[in-house]
Amino acid sequence: MAEVPCLDRLSTELILEIFNYLSSNDLIYSFHYLNKRFNDILFHHDHLINNFKIPTNNLNFSNDIFQLIGPKIQYLTLTTNDLNIPWNFLSNLKSLTISSAIPLNCDHFNSILNSEQFRNLESFKIKSKICSEEIYHSDDHIVEGTAFTPIFYPFNKFKTFQYLSTVSPFQTVDDISGMDISPHLQKLSLKLWEFETIYFIMQYCPNLKDLDLIVTIIHPVKVSEELDLSTIHLKRFSLTTNDTNRSSQMTRACYHYLAKFIKHFSETLISLSLNFCGEHIVSDSPFMLNGTQLQDKLLQYMKELKNFNFYMSCQLRSRKNLAS
Repeated sequence: MAEVPCLDRLSTELILEIFNYLSSNDLIYSFHYLNKRFNDILFHHDHLINNFKIPTNNLNFSNDIFQLIGPKIQYLTLTTNDLNIPWNFLSNLKSLTISSAIPLNCDHFNSILNSEQFRNLESFKIKSKICSEEIYHSDDHIVEGTAFTPIFYPFNKFKTFQYLSTVSPFQTVDDISGMDISPHLQKLSLKLWEFETIYFIMQYCPNLKDLDLIVTIIHPVKVSEELDLSTIHLKRFSLTTNDTNRSSQMTRACYHYLAKFIKHFSETLISLSLNFCGEHIVSDSPFMLNGTQLQDKLLQYMKELKNFNFYMSCQLRSRKNLAS
């Protein structure tokens, strides 16, 4: 008499409760080939196997899986620098996350960019370093444009784009050509070298609702009076400074420059987070430590603000300048 697995004695309802605690990868690798009953359960309940992560090894098995459940995968995470996967099997893919510890060659992006599935993505997140085989191109706009420019092709449907990797931030985005309006984009998360670059980018994001920035340098520049960002109904804004080398200092001019940017969204902003822990701030900069000035210069203009978070660290020079 054939042996019956212990799990096979459980009701389908109880099995589903157990499956809800397991990842799609765990379920596919452990139960897909166990027997017909488990196979039917997985295929009948699509949500159990719609979030797949490609492992760093056993890629041949992953390719077999794509042929079996490709149309059911909606969320895909790549943990390898091999981007040559059978995209044609992923007809219902909505979200793609690239998270490889190994740098990605910008030339290898073509297999993704030229696929029909890329044009139908709603979410695209890059958490890997992008490099070029040519050393002198390692930090220029050719590499950055490979990841960034396609987000602003008019035929794409992205609602979310994220580039918050641990590698160098975008430095030459405002030199990139070929960008167009991205009407679907609602959530944007970026690591930038200079804050002023966001003015250039937001011109192409008329329906942006959520903006998350990690910035190295905040350097006040004169912004064209014709550039009116108030037409963008931004709901949430998060800013984190990341000047780990302490190469610049948060001055009064920087503070006012940021306040002016935020005031563009005074009618719609409901959540604001400012994290200056990665910035060089000294305790004799009273404009940063004075709650009254923060209220008068910024917060009083925020008509819909519901949540406000403010973080900072500073070099203490005098106790009399502690936050009031």
